[in-house]
Amino acid sequence: MTGTRQTDELTLSGVCVLTFVSFIWGLNFVVIHLGLGHFPPLLFSALRFLCCAFPWVFFVPRPRIPVSALLSLGVVLGILVFAGLFVGMYEGVPAGIASLTMQAQVFFTVLLGKFFLSERPGPIQIASVMIGMGAIFSMIIIQGAIGSYGGIMLVLGGAASWGVANIIMKRLPRVNMLGLMVWISLIPPIPLFLMSIAIDGWPTVSVSLRSFNLTGLAAIAYTGLLSTVFAYGTWGSMLQRFPTSSVAPFALLVPVFGLVTAYLFLGEHDTIAQLYASVAIVVALAANVWHKKIEGAIFSKKPDSTAASALNEM
Repeated sequence: MTGTRQTDELTLSGVCVLTFVSFIWGLNFVVIHLGLGHFPPLLFSALRFLCCAFPWVFFVPRPRIPVSALLSLGVVLGILVFAGLFVGMYEGVPAGIASLTMQAQVFFTVLLGKFFLSERPGPIQIASVMIGMGAIFSMIIIQGAIGSYGGIMLVLGGAASWGVANIIMKRLPRVNMLGLMVWISLIPPIPLFLMSIAIDGWPTVSVSLRSFNLTGLAAIAYTGLLSTVFAYGTWGSMLQRFPTSSVAPFALLVPVFGLVTAYLFLGEHDTIAQLYASVAIVVALAANVWHKKIEGAIFSKKPDSTAASALNEM
């Protein structure tokens, strides 16, 4: 944004803000779990985006991007990502495991970037993707054995769709994230509402809407206003004020907060195998965030090597 000066180091207030945003996103999975007790998943997602769009769309300027890009993001990020997540959790995927599985979007983004953006992932990124995806698939096997393969695959499909959305956004000119989220939120409500009627039936949808209570309203407000409008807007603002390398690591706190809050508020207990897989995923995410520093530390001792010269060109 014009007039926003980027500083080199995070301030204490910046650390607190980013930690709070990560907490909001981590707790979001617990709130989704509670909201699914009041609404069918597709209807819940439709109401969430309705809350994101109105009345804010009347006050936030439309991002200066092609309408086709706006529609693409509305379908991929608005419908596919959250339909996969909400339906997957409705089918039995625990909130903590869902928060972790959705972070596979990082690995999908790296892989898709190689093919569609001609990006060259470094050796640490490649290793992190292999470790992370291996842990994710082990999580799928574990969850399938104790729950539903279908549910965890839907959540993973949501993560893959998020990776696609990241590639679409990387091709766009720099835009205000708050405005982007508000405007793409106009697209999902009607399709999701119609899908909910087709899949769940009008009687179920009608009963859910008539039995609207304070808990359901709070779940919609949290997932729409706090988790989307406020959190994405704040995150985008912090990215404009501080270097990406300082802001991005805070995303690692999201699955941590997701697992902890699911344990505290929902009493979810992971198996030892799930805990090992969780640690492997977080380590892989950390390696992906700090891959340049790690590669620099490893290859700096060999300045004449091909690997080191290739890294210096990146």
